[in-house]
Amino acid sequence: MSMIRWIAGGAIALAVCVVVALAGQERPTTPMSNAGEPAMFQDPAVPLIALPTTFASRREKKEVRLDNKGFAEVANINGPGCIRHVWFLTVNNQDKLTLEITVDGAEEPQVRAPLSSFFGVMQDREPYFVDCAAFAVFPNPEASKKDALIPGTPGYNLFLPIPFSKSCRILVRGNEGAFLGTVVDWHRYEAHTPLTSYRLHAEHKRFATTPPRGGTIEMAKVTGNGFLAGFVTGYMQKNKSDMVFHTGGIMILLDEETDPYTIEGNNVEDDYGFTWGFNDHQTRWIGCPSHQNRGRNDQDGVFYRFFGPDPIAFRSSMTFLAGSRGDDMETVVYYYKKCSR
Repeated sequence: MSMIRWIAGGAIALAVCVVVALAGQERPTTPMSNAGEPAMFQDPAVPLIALPTTFASRREKKEVRLDNKGFAEVANINGPGCIRHVWFLTVNNQDKLTLEITVDGAEEPQVRAPLSSFFGVMQDREPYFVDCAAFAVFPNPEASKKDALIPGTPGYNLFLPIPFSKSCRILVRGNEGAFLGTVVDWHRYEAHTPLTSYRLHAEHKRFATTPPRGGTIEMAKVTGNGFLAGFVTGYMQKNKSDMVFHTGGIMILLDEETDPYTIEGNNVEDDYGFTWGFNDHQTRWIGCPSHQNRGRNDQDGVFYRFFGPDPIAFRSSMTFLAGSRGDDMETVVYYYKKCSR
């Protein structure tokens, strides 16, 4: 009987040890709300951004005309919250409008870029259809053909999330009198709701003539902790001695690495997942929304690449370069960087 008690006691002690050991292990868990539902969800356009599932839906709607200083405020919102969708309607494609987004009272806007370029309409081209995870552009030229009073200008739709803990201010600058219709859809969170520390940034560059073949351009140079969300590049061929794609591709240096390149490309179309030049197709993550082919060595076009399923992370810095060959190039790089709490 004593032997049985000894064995049973040992078994109980072992079971207790196992339970304690398991309880002490780090196990991946999903935060749960009081209702038993997941407290966070992954943003579909930028899955690395996790957002609260408990929120109040809000909308800011304005029709604005730029004042005599060439300025209009689209939204000025107090947080915590997250911009989920922004819509712009312009009535004149010739208006040179600049978009600025400033989050949490930053000294400089985290986003400052020509409005059309920010939405992938590059190098002052006539607006064209764009449909990707980050944004969508819907021009309506058929309407203007049928009715001279309808400009047929596009609706610009942004889906990149813009989280903010204190405030978010959206401005448009440009010609006095320029008119915009705007809608900003956002989620408002209760005070002290846990919120990601990532903040949206965009870096815009325009190179009227890039260095000759063998050179590079710097598309973005970032310090801090974050990840690359995507980029758009417009090409207008000036050097007609060879195909516009033969640049050597992109080069991304991460966390002060210099040689070899951490992320090294091939040639232009290869870096965007295409082959044999421009290809008039668009998907959520990869696309070519505009292409003009006047001959083998005379082509213009626009590519986008977003990294929803495969983001590129950096812990201290990112330098984003691209090969050049003496052409006209315009670029926008979209990234998220952690803010200091």
